[in-house]
Amino acid sequence: MKNSVDFPGYNHAAFDYDLPESFIALHPSEPRSAAKLLHWNGEEAEVNYRFSNLPNLLPEGCQLWMNDTRVIRARLLLQKETGGRLEIFLLEPMGQSMEQSLSSMKTVCWRCMVKGGKKWKNGIASIRVEDAAGVWEVNARRVGMEEGIRHVQLEWKFTSSSSGQSSEVMFSMLLESLGRMPLPPYMRRPDEPNDASDYQTVYAEVPGSVAAPTAGLHYDEALLAELSATNSLHAVTLHVGAGTFKPLAQGEVREHVMHGEKCTVSFDSIKALAEPDQNRIATGTTTLRTLESLYWLALKWRSEGVQPNSLHQWEWSDSLHSVETQMGWDMETAMQWLIQQLDGEDWEFETAIMMAPPYQIRSVHALITNFHMPQSTLLCLVACAIGDQWRALYDTAMANGFKFLSYGDGSLLQIQPFRN
Repeated sequence: MKNSVDFPGYNHAAFDYDLPESFIALHPSEPRSAAKLLHWNGEEAEVNYRFSNLPNLLPEGCQLWMNDTRVIRARLLLQKETGGRLEIFLLEPMGQSMEQSLSSMKTVCWRCMVKGGKKWKNGIASIRVEDAAGVWEVNARRVGMEEGIRHVQLEWKFTSSSSGQSSEVMFSMLLESLGRMPLPPYMRRPDEPNDASDYQTVYAEVPGSVAAPTAGLHYDEALLAELSATNSLHAVTLHVGAGTFKPLAQGEVREHVMHGEKCTVSFDSIKALAEPDQNRIATGTTTLRTLESLYWLALKWRSEGVQPNSLHQWEWSDSLHSVETQMGWDMETAMQWLIQQLDGEDWEFETAIMMAPPYQIRSVHALITNFHMPQSTLLCLVACAIGDQWRALYDTAMANGFKFLSYGDGSLLQIQPFRN
């Protein structure tokens, strides 16, 4: 019995294509659901749809899955003691969960990318801002470094304009007041006031992402209401990290190092996934990564006898390949087993799963997703969904004036036939 999956030796160049800057959307469609939608039915592409047509393209009674993470204002602009400007991009908290750090009223420490910080080794970077509510004073100090990522300690003080007194406030309030939206670097423009709502799904609930789950940006309240009238809507949470913008490493795809991301799946969501004979559609690659990770983690738990808290990027192709062969589980069977183990509890875990051909998707029948960067892990995932057809579809999208990337148009990709 084979213990691992044979990889065909894909090179990073296999997921390359030419993306002129004119095809990169700098602002979203208005309204959101007016964005173009390419529909791939498994045989041919239809380019004359909008997201507002989505309810007519999905089978009635399907499960539509989404990522309800909320983007935090992860960019802070500070000034060094020497007068130089620093831009700090918050990636993830150190020594605390995301929820603990955002609710902290004391000093926090984060892993950060720092622009303009090559010579910032000692000293304090700070900012003082006065608004209608009061005066904010923020100090940042570099306390460590790893592979280009800086460890930054942040402390703050808020003085209320109404009382003139200092008061303790949560770190999340500081970010809401002083932070800037973390637009992707390929937009090459500063954030604007509208980005605070535009770069956020209308169903965002759980703060923690530093990049938006962009496929969901096409849903507005009217479209969600129409979808929920005949289908069931379900949520998982994956906090999107800056690693989503990391291009494939040069050379073999197998050598790329994937980032880990925090996920939460509620017990109710697992019960929904256990229901038989359902047509499931994932909104976005982050939703799909969460659902697929849940399947492999169930197999890992069953195999090892201990509830796991993480999934490494190639476990599906290495240690868990033979486990799946032996057990013969499908998604519903795995979720039914999980229901018995979790006994009403939600599940929090970290996933670094990397889905690249010949990976086969197990959790959904279709994927709603944007058009992704060349040489990206997201493009590898799309290739898992529809194979080498992705290249022809991207050519078709360009030929028909579709816009690409975060604020761009999207697609509905059929992975396997819907159940009758």
